[in-house]
This record gives sequence, structure tokens and C-alpha cells, in this order.
Amino acid sequence: MIVAVIALVVALGGTAVAAKKLGLNALSPSAKKKTVGVGKLTYVTAEQVYTGNNPAEGYVLTATCPGGTHVLGGGTKVASGYPPNFTFSLIEDYPNTSGFTARFYAGDTGVTDRVAVTASCGVSQAVTGSPPAP
Repeated sequence: MIVAVIALVVALGGTAVAAKKLGLNALSPSAKKKTVGVGKLTYVTAEQVYTGNNPAEGYVLTATCPGGTHVLGGGTKVASGYPPNFTFSLIEDYPNTSGFTARFYAGDTGVTDRVAVTASCGVSQAVTGSPPAP
């Protein structure tokens, strides 16, 4: 029993020492690029008011990520109230190479819509592929 307890203490101690030495800084540059995680997140919101005639293809509003970051996701919302106080109709929203874009119909004669598009952005060591085409 005493030998088993000593073996357990040595094993746990060795694991703790190995875990402490194997931090992110211990990884090679190529291994760091393959790790999962984005570090700090940045949220960017673009907001605009729409009143009047909609273009045939709809309005476009983009929340652009700061330099050095990549879009991770986003969303679109009407920030001007609840039905029947708005005429908002989402056509599509999607990530692109610079941020998050929404295409929609908003506002009408006598009705004002305030639309907000938000992008969540993060730093990534390696980015592969490209966002889907709208």
C-alpha cells in the first residue's frame, strides 16, 4: 500500500510538471498556427436609418472588422422598434473577407427603420478558404 501511494504521488507530480512546461509558448510556430482559439474578440456594429424608396436589389450594410482580424460571425437586426412600426425584410446576410454584410429592404414612405449589422471579429494565426459567395 505504501509503494502504491508513493507511485501515485510521483506520477501526479510528473504530470503537473509536464503540464506546466507545455504551455502555448512551448509550441513551435507551425504548431501555434494549428491551435484552436481566437484570443480576444472584437464586436463591430454598423447602424443606419432608412426611409423612403428601396432600391430594386435592396440596401446593403456592412460591419467591417478592424485590420488584423477576421470575421467569425455576425447578425442583423431592426433597432427601431417592433411591428407594425417597421417595414424591414431581410434578403440575406453573410460573412465576407472584410466583415459581415446584410442585404435587405427597409423603410417606406412615412416609415423609418433603423437597421444594425454586427460582426464578431477575432485574430487567427492561419486562415484557410474564403467566405461563401453571397
